[in-house]
Amino acid sequence: MIRYKTMEDIPSTPFLRKVTVLSSMGIMMDGYTLTVFSYALLYLINVMSLKSYEISIMGISSIGGVLIGSFFAGIISDRYGRRYIYIYDLFLVSIFIFLTGFSTNYINFSILEFIAGIGIGADYPVSSSIQAEFSPKKSRGKYLFFNIFAFSIGSLIFLFISVPLVLYTGVNAWRYMYMVGAIFPILVLFSRRDLPESPYWIERKYGMEAAENEKIKIEKLTGYSIENIPEISKGKTGLREIFKGKYGVYTMFLSIAWFSYDLVSYGIWTYSPLIFSTEITSYYADLYILFTGMAESIPVVVGFLIAIYYVEKIGRRLLLIIGFLGSFAVLIIFFFVNVYMIVGLLMTFSAFGMVHLFHNVGPSPITYTYPVEIFPTRIRATAMGFATSFSRFGSILAVFSFPIIYALYGLKTIIIYFAIFELIGLILTLKYAPETKNKALD
Repeated sequence: MIRYKTMEDIPSTPFLRKVTVLSSMGIMMDGYTLTVFSYALLYLINVMSLKSYEISIMGISSIGGVLIGSFFAGIISDRYGRRYIYIYDLFLVSIFIFLTGFSTNYINFSILEFIAGIGIGADYPVSSSIQAEFSPKKSRGKYLFFNIFAFSIGSLIFLFISVPLVLYTGVNAWRYMYMVGAIFPILVLFSRRDLPESPYWIERKYGMEAAENEKIKIEKLTGYSIENIPEISKGKTGLREIFKGKYGVYTMFLSIAWFSYDLVSYGIWTYSPLIFSTEITSYYADLYILFTGMAESIPVVVGFLIAIYYVEKIGRRLLLIIGFLGSFAVLIIFFFVNVYMIVGLLMTFSAFGMVHLFHNVGPSPITYTYPVEIFPTRIRATAMGFATSFSRFGSILAVFSFPIIYALYGLKTIIIYFAIFELIGLILTLKYAPETKNKALD
């Protein structure tokens, strides 16, 4: 049996790939639920005779659940362990996503989506911490990037399965879109039960002797011998700790940068189908919009492939700068083009596509990766949960403000509104972003 100094020195193994796939499922469901609402809305407006404020409430319901779930699950995970939340949170998601398909009005729809969102949100700090704590430091960025890429995978899965649903189920297509989504969490539920607790958390909670026993399980699962588990810094666990000293600065930077990214990203993802639907008049409009969504995913995939390739070469900080700067530049150029000429559907689609590309080069994967790499084991999930939760205020603001600003002032104002938040993210990155490439976990 080949021997390595620490867990962070072990190369990629089938066990690590299993952890990565299982840890990606909650985030995949976040992408699925956001995308399914975007397209279900095209049916729901007529089926439920929705008013504008009802649409907004429905739009933020699952996001609000993510906000609550991530905040509390992060704190609980650092105090009582990652494993049990990790096993059962997707069960909550599966049940309530399925029940959403039976909704009859905006009230019960919103309640069901909110509870499903709690389960999705709980998965963010727990899965990311588990992924970081089981990954080798030389390739940890790639594995964490794949986790957040699962958000886009969830969107793509929805788009592909929706085509036959739109063709064959008519006005009830939106119900089956939700019901089918309940299948995916169930598929991984039992596989997660076989995973051990994080040795990092075990050591912090119970000491080195208990961690050594957990390490033996890891050796059996990976096929490699591990000399020791890195010593974990001591200290208190709790929400207050993420605001003390240098960690307070990092918490501020990550929360606002992620908020800024989410505001723009959720605004575009949620309402692009609605914008495109006003431009397309055809019997097959629903299918055209779905295929437009598939095409819009191409720059997302390209952006992530660039990020995954370069993350361990040039580091996190430079990718984040490139992402915010590129998105800001695209929006400013689009704004001035929009001022001086009539902008059609193709140009709007291209501009949004380029924003997606730059977002997925930097802000999307790195705002997810930074918290679990920067913060120590004792507050890792708490910090991740807080940053995730705070970012969802940006998502909620986007869902509420986008249709209002669009209706009152038009697309040009939306573009400059988004550009301001890209600039905020860029400034914070330049001033506060650290480099965590090849950094050992604490």
